[in-house]
Amino acid sequence: MNKFYAILVIGGISFGFAAIFIKISGMSPGSITFFRFAIAGLILSLGKINPRKILQYAPLGFLLSIHMILFILGVYNTTIIDATVLVSTSPFFSILFASLGKFKSEKLDYEMASLGFLGVLIMNYPLNNGDLLGNILSILSALSISIYTLLLSKRSGNVLEITSSIYLSSAFFSFPLFAIEGLGKVNLTSILALIGLILIPTLIGHTSVIYTSGKVKPQHIETIGLLEPVVATIISIPLFNQIPSVTEVVGGFLVLLSVLVIIR
Repeated sequence: MNKFYAILVIGGISFGFAAIFIKISGMSPGSITFFRFAIAGLILSLGKINPRKILQYAPLGFLLSIHMILFILGVYNTTIIDATVLVSTSPFFSILFASLGKFKSEKLDYEMASLGFLGVLIMNYPLNNGDLLGNILSILSALSISIYTLLLSKRSGNVLEITSSIYLSSAFFSFPLFAIEGLGKVNLTSILALIGLILIPTLIGHTSVIYTSGKVKPQHIETIGLLEPVVATIISIPLFNQIPSVTEVVGGFLVLLSVLVIIR
């Protein structure tokens, strides 16, 4: 395993904390998206904010903020199971758009994306009929993050500068929704959840994607991202005393297998 895949695996593991932090925060989608990216962007900027760079990476920031807002709205408007499964279609969108980037899809990419998605389906079996609006929002969330990853693979330069610029522009685009929705529930738990969301899924997770873009296929990045529901299931054991079912164990194994084949 080369270092870029190792970094992505760490990032994929960190994504597993995202849904849990969002679930216990009680904050509005707009405030979660705005604060996580604004604070993370300021931290990584090291006090050197470049407005021109923020404008340059605004399209990526827009896609990232749209992905995050759509995902949270999807969770709020359908079942968590449906949202998780539908967002996990992102590797297929990445494969579909691969011809537009510098990394072409191979047979193995299709096979491992399908295996990983099958694992997510099995983990969430039996599927429920969620709300149509929430399901559509979840699919659009998957579409936006796959386009984001594709465009990101064409960028190169100072990683800290790129990352901070993307995060700050993402905060800018999410601010209007935050202004409309307000903070939502604010207490010690929500503040700690927001801090955790910034430190782990954002500074580690999303930054790992930016760091490895251009060096790893976008479709591989998205497939490794399927570690999120597996890790979330494992974390839920000590936190919520939720013992995984047989289908969750089998599905999780298939996801892990798809990732192991890719990074081998």
